[in-house]
Amino acid sequence: MTFKTLRAVMVLMLMLGIASCSFASEASQAINDFAFNAGKIIAGDWDSDFFFSPYSIISAFGMAYAGAKGQTAGEIEAALGLSRDIHVSLGGLVRDLDRNGYVSSANRVWLNEGLKLRRDYTDILRLNYNSRVKELDFKGDTETSRKAVNDWVSAKTNGRIQDLLQTLDPETRMVITNAVYFNAEWKFKFSKNATKPEKFYTDGESYTEIPMMRMREDFSFAEFDGVKVVMLPYKGYRLSMIAVLPPKENPDVLKNIDAETFSHWLDAMNTYDVDLWLPKFRTEKRYELKGVFEAVGVKLAFTNEADFSGMTCDEQLKADQVIHQTFIQVDEERTEAAAATAVPMMMGTAMPVQRPRAEFHADHPFMYFIRDNETGTILFMGYQTFR
Repeated sequence: MTFKTLRAVMVLMLMLGIASCSFASEASQAINDFAFNAGKIIAGDWDSDFFFSPYSIISAFGMAYAGAKGQTAGEIEAALGLSRDIHVSLGGLVRDLDRNGYVSSANRVWLNEGLKLRRDYTDILRLNYNSRVKELDFKGDTETSRKAVNDWVSAKTNGRIQDLLQTLDPETRMVITNAVYFNAEWKFKFSKNATKPEKFYTDGESYTEIPMMRMREDFSFAEFDGVKVVMLPYKGYRLSMIAVLPPKENPDVLKNIDAETFSHWLDAMNTYDVDLWLPKFRTEKRYELKGVFEAVGVKLAFTNEADFSGMTCDEQLKADQVIHQTFIQVDEERTEAAAATAVPMMMGTAMPVQRPRAEFHADHPFMYFIRDNETGTILFMGYQTFR
């Protein structure tokens, strides 16, 4: 069959703002491995902020992988650690997180009018990704089609992601979309009265002033060769933000973190009385991730040799681009990628527990994660520099 220039655009979005359950173990492992592998590529020279959702990216690319065959499928499996079980695993993880109420996910596949998908492919989309398929006229009415996708994205992200598809090629035949929205209150809220301007050292002696939130509370904490790790629970304890602060004199240590090291740190945490400083911030990012996928080993999917014949037998498709757009806002009450909080009290008749003291002052670049504590899945990953 002569190859036609067709594009399946995989659109991944994050939106507000991310122990092991057997159903989610493969999905969690794939998401976490991708988080650290992709994070190092996205970070570049580590000289500016980044924020992305490996959960959203793997969810969207999982739908593409469901239609991949032959060498294209094998390459995706080798690079991302996927197997055909990933669809059931991801489906179970998504349903479980959605029931929790703080994370909502939505998937949709958009088809050019007349393109027919294989029944077994649409079954995977429906059963595991809860994804509907909708036809649009990409070629004849490109702008209306682009607006339809963008309006859906905006609705699923509470208006936080606007104009995701800034352009749309009339030769597009399919767009795969995933949207994730996260909104949670802190278990222990910060007092707004305690937030004050503070120096944040962006690079050596250079600094900028930012609003710094302050709190003293019992948190899970660990320290390894000067790297400090603290876990800040959201209401309900199912989800947490994990902040990782390197020594001010050795920030490059963050470049060596991988999923295994991260897991080891979490296993070693204990409860400390923590004097916590955390910046109040808002970050919006947009990425074209084709280069990231190629760097981790997914290459054929973007070439004329791509085999996505598991999607349709009507036309030969290839992935054209992977667009990822994100938002996070962290303040005293919540992460709208956030938090209401109660302070546990000891019974007055019990002997007071003396916690070891710790200090976590995030006044220089730090890494942070939003994580599902039950499955260990990293939903969102970021790096804050204020540069």
